[in-house]
Amino acid sequence: MEVLQRVDRDRLAELRDRDEFFWLDLSDPRPEDIKTLGETLGLHPIAMEDTVEFGQRPKLDTYGDHVLFVFYTVRRGRNTGEGLFEPVEVHIYISGGFVVTIRRAECTELDSLHHELDAADPKAEDYIVYKVFDVLTDAFYPIIELLEEHIDALESHILLSRPSQEQLAEIYRLKQRVQELSRRVIPQRDRFTTGSDVILALPGLARGAKEYLRDVGDHLSQIAGELHRQQDDLTALTSTYFNANANRLNAVATRLTIGGTLFIVWTLVTGFFGQNFGWLVRHIDSRHAFLVYGLGSLIVPTVIIGTLFWVKRKDWF
Repeated sequence: MEVLQRVDRDRLAELRDRDEFFWLDLSDPRPEDIKTLGETLGLHPIAMEDTVEFGQRPKLDTYGDHVLFVFYTVRRGRNTGEGLFEPVEVHIYISGGFVVTIRRAECTELDSLHHELDAADPKAEDYIVYKVFDVLTDAFYPIIELLEEHIDALESHILLSRPSQEQLAEIYRLKQRVQELSRRVIPQRDRFTTGSDVILALPGLARGAKEYLRDVGDHLSQIAGELHRQQDDLTALTSTYFNANANRLNAVATRLTIGGTLFIVWTLVTGFFGQNFGWLVRHIDSRHAFLVYGLGSLIVPTVIIGTLFWVKRKDWF
């Protein structure tokens, strides 16, 4: 099977005349190239319009002898502004004689597949279609693992260190990105469930003994489940953040309570000895009396209260 990476009208016409199955992979093509492609392969004008505009939602459109599947994969963010990952939109045209993939962004999974499919058996045409969908789908798994590591790191920082507003903002940003990815994966999974049968029913598409495309559907369901679980984890992490903050505030309130209790006792003692009773004025007039009655009346209740707090620390705090 031949793998092409540019629109060559003569070469495409030659392959069509020989009824030889091929894969054409275009990266950021010009509108003129898309127009030439549509005229040469007989692709529907409405489908061509969607591909020129791009920015489509996941969908499967059937046009008689060919289909257009707007499929999303994902890749790691190339810079800090993109975050941990960014979705990649791929338009996949499938017929009984060819597979065409068109994307505007770099997709290393498709690039690495060129040499593998270049030597593939052209008679197993449904396997070639499966491999294209398979590499695009499997690209989600490293991103899911990356998200998992990031969520675990956030949870550790929140539980083991002082929670900060930056961590809360990061949780919300990450939750929005996961929801954005999930909004693409879920309809993509739903459309692939029925779309796989539509693809296999295309006239002229040779099928092997194994139903390869069902494997892609299973992977999409698994990925959708993992993204849903991570949304739940981030929601729970938000609650953990607020609970950790509440625990920190409780610890501060506990310290203030202990200090306030001691100051109440000290204020009571000093207030009593500050009164101008005749006996106090006449008898507490020496260093010994000052140490016994003055300092002693402060130290003794402080030791008693401190001991009580220490003994009851596990029950009260």
